Amino acid sequence: MRGYTERTKRLREISTRTQPSVSLERALIETEFYKKYYGTMGTPVLRALNFKNLMEKRKLYIGEDELIVGEKSEGPQVTPTFPELCCHTVEDMTVMNDRKYISFKVKEEDKILQQEKIIPYWEKRSIRHKILESMTQEWKDCYAAGMYTEFMEQRAPGHTVADGKIYEKGFLDFKNEIEEEIEKLDFMNDPDAYGKKAQLEGMAISCDAI
Repeated sequence: MRGYTERTKRLREISTRTQPSVSLERALIETEFYKKYYGTMGTPVLRALNFKNLMEKRKLYIGEDELIVGEKSEGPQVTPTFPELCCHTVEDMTVMNDRKYISFKVKEEDKILQQEKIIPYWEKRSIRHKILESMTQEWKDCYAAGMYTEFMEQRAPGHTVADGKIYEKGFLDFKNEIEEEIEKLDFMNDPDAYGKKAQLEGMAISCDAI
């Protein structure tokens, strides 16, 4: 193919021929963290420290031939799960494994881990559960009939949001700006200052994690 080198041909081969699969690595690390720390700190800091803990413990994949490295999970075409957003049932995983088009293979031992460790903690704590619990029966009937998609049901708000800042600044720049904003907080006159501080601290921790 025009524009291809032997190196990029090899990388394309890996990308197109690797069977997609599911990894529980992230879910297990997160579940252990939340069991230990949930309720001991504010939500922004909790989420940031969870992210930092994940970055410290997850497997890092650097593939041969890659110049720009990084995978969202343990290797090419491996996808993590996000039980805090959507806690999949074992039936969900069986469907993902068995469906004809765009299947994601799930190990039998991972189905057992999902049933025994992930579901008991996250089943009623996930954002999906909270959303569906708050909706009317009429809405649920429409959902069951296929009138709504599941886009926000299994994804975090803002996951596709970006602007020019990510091309102009590094995370040390962001952290410096965050620290400047913390210094400006007025705890005497701003009733929201404490909440703002927690949010800014969480953002600073996330910068460190990256």
